[in-house]
Amino acid sequence: MEDGIKVCVVGSGRAGMVHAKNFRWRVPYAELAAIVDVDADRAREAAAELDLGDAYYADLEQALDIAEFDAVVITTPTFTHAELAVAAARAGKHVLCEKPMAITLAECDRMIEAADEAGVILQIAFMRRFDPPFVEAKRLIGDGAIGEPIVIRSVGRGPGLPPPWACDPSTSNGMLAEVNSHDFDSIRWLAGAEYAKVYAQAATRKAPQLKEQYPDFYDTAVVTLNLDNGSFAMLDGVCPVDYGYDARAEVVGTDGVLLIGELRESAITRVTREPGMVERNFLSWRDRFRQAYVDEATHFIACVREGKRPAVHGHDGRCAVEVVVAANESIRTGQPVELPLGV
Repeated sequence: MEDGIKVCVVGSGRAGMVHAKNFRWRVPYAELAAIVDVDADRAREAAAELDLGDAYYADLEQALDIAEFDAVVITTPTFTHAELAVAAARAGKHVLCEKPMAITLAECDRMIEAADEAGVILQIAFMRRFDPPFVEAKRLIGDGAIGEPIVIRSVGRGPGLPPPWACDPSTSNGMLAEVNSHDFDSIRWLAGAEYAKVYAQAATRKAPQLKEQYPDFYDTAVVTLNLDNGSFAMLDGVCPVDYGYDARAEVVGTDGVLLIGELRESAITRVTREPGMVERNFLSWRDRFRQAYVDEATHFIACVREGKRPAVHGHDGRCAVEVVVAANESIRTGQPVELPLGV
């Protein structure tokens, strides 16, 4: 396919605008054709910022009826993903869907089936897989640079609370889905193995005021995991942490260790008598993974143009949803949960 790929972004929130700006200005062979948002004022403002003229729409159905495009990027709340992805696939549009893929495994299966039946691409937006440090770590593991992975530790902490719908586990699957889906995916990817068992504990330490409105809300979680190749993994997630955005990992191997990512935004450290040693940290995921988002979008467009399977497929998104569902069950019961789930 020689022509540019026309893209419609559904959702003009923070993630939506990151994707929209990338497809508009930073991704080769991509053309941003439309923006969709149920909030008419926000959609109009986004279109103006993106220099799209009047190519903004209230919903995907309206955009499908009026605009011409080849692919849909879904950045709306998690509980809307399945319906939008299935509609896009049935209309013959390729799909890049933000994480978490969906709420339930049945929804994930519907999305995968719809894409397969339509012969379109379904890519899940796990941008860590395109982040240069994580990519290099995966290469080093594959080359045997640290031997076989034994223990993987992943940290995923967000600076501030997500929107209200994400604080309700019934519409988001909780913070382990909203914030830590990336950790679950990258652990599985780095280990090169599938999850076999999960044990999770959670508490509400940072935002206890939300418990009254959302009884199942938690903002702090610690998860231990067994993988089917004998590796162990640990994950800690806290949101909000206030101090900034924190995404790091450590892989202990039989012959060494890999440390992936850091808190520092730059290589500059300022030292004075007061306040002492000061470094700038990442305040947002948009800063920490700026290049990863561009590379992720570039990969999506390349897959569409070349008709190849994306590196992060619907199956990967489903695996992350499955372990989140299992972890939430472990939190409820206080017991470890075996995987795969019997569904």
